[in-house]
Amino acid sequence: MGIFDFFTSTPTPEKFARLALRAFADGGHAGPLNYDADEFRLVGGSGGAEIYNLHNAYRDYCAAPRKQRSEVLAHYIRSMQAPALPATFAEARSGLRPVLRGRAIIEYMRLTQAAQGTGKPYQDGSVPFSADSVLMLAYDSPHSIQTLSQTALTDWGVSFDVALAAALDNLRDMSVANFVQVAPGVQMAAWDDSYEASRILLADLFFRLNVGGDPVVMMPTRNRLLVASSNNSAAQLAMLALARGYASDEGRVISALMYRFEQGKAVAYVPPDAEVLAQLEQLKKIYLADDYASQKQLLDKAYEREQVDIFVATCQLVQKTDSGRLISYGVWTEGVDTLLPEVDLVALVRPDDDSESGVGAPKLVAWDDLRASIAELASSEEGYPARYRLRSFPSPQQFDALAAREF
Repeated sequence: MGIFDFFTSTPTPEKFARLALRAFADGGHAGPLNYDADEFRLVGGSGGAEIYNLHNAYRDYCAAPRKQRSEVLAHYIRSMQAPALPATFAEARSGLRPVLRGRAIIEYMRLTQAAQGTGKPYQDGSVPFSADSVLMLAYDSPHSIQTLSQTALTDWGVSFDVALAAALDNLRDMSVANFVQVAPGVQMAAWDDSYEASRILLADLFFRLNVGGDPVVMMPTRNRLLVASSNNSAAQLAMLALARGYASDEGRVISALMYRFEQGKAVAYVPPDAEVLAQLEQLKKIYLADDYASQKQLLDKAYEREQVDIFVATCQLVQKTDSGRLISYGVWTEGVDTLLPEVDLVALVRPDDDSESGVGAPKLVAWDDLRASIAELASSEEGYPARYRLRSFPSPQQFDALAAREF
């Protein structure tokens, strides 16, 4: 390691967790916190009621110039220790903002609360926005943005719709058009105020851009909002490439979809260009695979705690060498109670006493073919993204009748 490497190196997750623990203590946090290495978070309070996830803080800390890292960490400590919400809706009204979040976040919070064993269901205070995202409300204070649960709205005696109307008024007041070109034919929101994605709720902003056709919008992460023309396939491909890069580099993903506007509201857009559509489907698979992976440990722990023997299968991605296309697949083994993600291909594995490993070579079958044969694939379990509880492996006759596929 050279001297330059020494000064630009980034801390390990364990070292960063120790830095965060020290920063919490220096900031006057009441009560001890413990580092949960498996989930990369800090946990404290009675029964683990306090949970501070470190993934985003660590990502931003490592990406920041060395001289700015202490302030990045301090900002996160301030935002994680959110102050008490105002006692009344009237007091909170001016600080309300609409926020978009990935649908998997809600499921993560539900599973996290279930893992705490309180018996209380998570009250998320969200409404569906699209197939992979939800609309929520937040309270903006000087050092933090707190998403609101249904409990907060109930305490204020106000409905979601009334609070949303106030939040939209506030957002509109702070949304003088502010876009910059980031690629030929692609504009990006440049407010830099943590509410970039929220502007998808203000359709008039996009029509004023005059992009040369109907605006097509993406909100791949919380701080990125991209716009291209419905008449410019090259710009849409560039927008998809940017979205994929932002999701990989920044995290905090929201949606892999493209959107257009109908009667002032954003709806999912299906591009007519075959290449654009193919790249859009690729991005959806990447987002879904990440969502599946982020929940697997929580599900594994929940089943272990409940002493239920269920294998939570992984959604894995393989890239075809000839076309670059991504194929998703999961594994289902005979005799194993399995929770299977929705994938392109399923590897069916049967025991084989004659093989060294004790199992036979997997048979790859298409999801649609398997669904037509297996009744348990007719409906998914509770939660997002879709998972299917599979107890009964295909019979020998069904197994032999299924067409074998290749990656």
